[in-house]
Formats: sequence, structure tokens, C-alpha cells
Amino acid sequence: MLKTYKSLTGNAAYLMVEYEKDLKKILIWLLGGSRGGLMRLKILLLLKKKPMNPHQLARALNVNYRTVIYHLELLERYELVSRLDVGYGAPYFISDKLEKRWDLIKDVMSIIGIDEEEAGGGKS
Repeated sequence: MLKTYKSLTGNAAYLMVEYEKDLKKILIWLLGGSRGGLMRLKILLLLKKKPMNPHQLARALNVNYRTVIYHLELLERYELVSRLDVGYGAPYFISDKLEKRWDLIKDVMSIIGIDEEEAGGGKS
């Protein structure tokens, strides 16, 4: 979430650095600093490989559909995943925002001490 500044005439690079810091903090909290962080990481890693709907994710993760919905709603609230439609069975994707900064996921995984294999994402 980008902080609001009174003057947008300042240095665009500075704003981008602030945005990156905020995104990294959000990722650290969502993936490592709260309950369910590992499940959210697993969801992101699966969606990075290919778009999936909640039922496909639940099957792949061997968890309840409602569990997946809860985590997807949280990830969507922070604009880390998106979907093209709101209908039943609509697939979720990694958001453009996160896709462009996927390296931050790798950084956060390193910070919280989890590797992709351990999280179920395999090697990429």
C-alpha cells in the first residue's frame, strides 16, 4: 500500500522505494508474522505456476475449500492475487503488482527461513 504524499512532484524513485518497503513489510506479515502464513505462501507458489480456482487449490493443498477462500480473500485484499471474474470457479492469478516484484517473495522466504521446496513450491 503506497503512502499518500501531499506533493507528487518529488522524486519518483523515492516513492518507488517507499512502495517497495511497504510491500515487503506486508509480505513479511502475511507470510511469516501471522497464523496461516505458510498456507498463503503455498497458495502464492501454486498460483505462480498456473492460475487456479479455489477448488483446484484446495485439492492441491489437501485442505478445506473455505480455508482456501479465507486466504485468497486476504491475499486479494492486499492486491497480491486477482481474478478476472467474481463468478463461481473463477481462477485466481498472481497480481501484476506481485508478478513484477516476485523477487520480494524470495527475500521474505529467506527472512522467515523457508525455502520453496519446504513450502511445497518446488524449484523454479
